[in-house]
Amino acid sequence: MVVTGLRAAALTFLVAASLGVAGCANLFGPKPPQVAAVAPGLTPREQEIADRKEHILQQLATCESGSWGPSERPIYGSRGAYHGRFQFTLRTFITYTSRRDGTQLTTKEAAEYVQNYDKAASLAWYMIYDLQESWHWPRCSRKLGIPAQVNLIKQL
Repeated sequence: MVVTGLRAAALTFLVAASLGVAGCANLFGPKPPQVAAVAPGLTPREQEIADRKEHILQQLATCESGSWGPSERPIYGSRGAYHGRFQFTLRTFITYTSRRDGTQLTTKEAAEYVQNYDKAASLAWYMIYDLQESWHWPRCSRKLGIPAQVNLIKQL
């Protein structure tokens, strides 16, 4: 009978302790619900502007090298002086990458990156839209009217 009394006392103590702990959890008020962080989407206007900018880059790449998008083999122009879809010189690619984000590329890295359409398009985007320097592609910029297209996009 004493053993049963100890068990009952222990059980009562454990129940009381657990209720006390549960009560402490609510001492500071209910915990706010966890919400996943979701990046806001682009508005229709912002999406239209981004699409127009991307279209201009595709036109430029097509004008410079004959096509846009990834290529299975390296693209060279003017006896190897220009590289990739956007026909960058390695020096230009290195200089503007450093100016954009401080990344110091070697010539070998630049030769690899300039052949990657996405990396080259990102740098061309920076040069055309952020710096307003479409003059790096004189023939195609003039042919496509890139400065005028950029001005129209600014007005949106």
